Amino acid sequence: MKQAALITCHNIKNYGSVFQTYATTVVFKEFGYDVLVIDYQRPGTDNEGFRKKILSESHLAHKPILKYVFPLILKPSFDRMERVFERFLESYVKTTDEKYLSEDELVRNCPDADLYISGSDQIWNSDINGRIERPYYLSFVPQNKRKISFASSFGKTILRDDEVEENKKLLAQYSWISTREQSGANLVQSLGLNADAILDPTLWLTKEQWGKLEEPIRIPEKYILVYQLHQNNEMDKYIGELQEEYGMPCLRVDLYYHYVVKKGKHVICPTPGQFISLIKNANYIVSDSFHMTVFSIIFNKKFISIYSQNSFNDRIANILKWLNLENRHLEHYNDFAILDKDIDYTAVNKLLDEKNKEMRNLLNEKIQLLG
Repeated sequence: MKQAALITCHNIKNYGSVFQTYATTVVFKEFGYDVLVIDYQRPGTDNEGFRKKILSESHLAHKPILKYVFPLILKPSFDRMERVFERFLESYVKTTDEKYLSEDELVRNCPDADLYISGSDQIWNSDINGRIERPYYLSFVPQNKRKISFASSFGKTILRDDEVEENKKLLAQYSWISTREQSGANLVQSLGLNADAILDPTLWLTKEQWGKLEEPIRIPEKYILVYQLHQNNEMDKYIGELQEEYGMPCLRVDLYYHYVVKKGKHVICPTPGQFISLIKNANYIVSDSFHMTVFSIIFNKKFISIYSQNSFNDRIANILKWLNLENRHLEHYNDFAILDKDIDYTAVNKLLDEKNKEMRNLLNEKIQLLG
């Protein structure tokens, strides 16, 4: 079996990051590659850096008295997240023995592989990364090696003027570029390079494949599953009213223990396997998360997607439009009937199956050309 080395946002403390990493390794194994994930931890994503970053960004951490107490309040949440996500990666994803903290370290000791892959997730989002994060463009890989991107994302539709030339130079080294959104492919094409828009890796796997990860968890007999990534007071109020309208609890998946002050029942940082169980058994799903939208579709759930005011919503809008599910986007916070409206999953599953076949044919074609 050939060896592939993958660099991606694998160690971010959220479900979408670890699931897209896992899915990418499963997809490339299907095409004859043993995938080794490069354990690159960009600034702010190693455990110590992550804790400092979250604390520095919290308004509570800067208030008198609270600035001394808040780190202690968050410590159990940090401990839980690190344990849960690291255990999943150890169990299901093969990573390099060495942990890399800089581009120089990667250049000095580049893992040997037949193929190098960057993606998926928002690896090329300079706003999140704080800069053009060169390792995510495989800058450390020798020139004679094959490099491709797999469903990589810029997280935006246009580059700043000062980013254009460096992106063009870095991307020109790829044998094949694929992005997660059409807007990303358009952006690459504006640089004079070729790119294909493909499905997020999580959509390449079936509900049966995801079901293999399922782990037991105690749940109510009926519930509305809520996964909220962004602060949104209107969404909080809507969720509180929603559980009264439907006569069942809203079961919130939260990463932090102090979020239990919000209305609804709470599950604090379940394992990724338990997360799958929560999705599989939910009566309804409400979320502002792209990957929760994806899993709602995979498991054929009645769901609504809420767009965040301060986040990149193009990826959610794209998938809803492509699958004729645009009416699942909540436009008014007084609309409670939308959640229970029927979805024609026969048509949705057919479109998804056809697209998956198309994507696999495309990937097979590109891999054959790589030799």
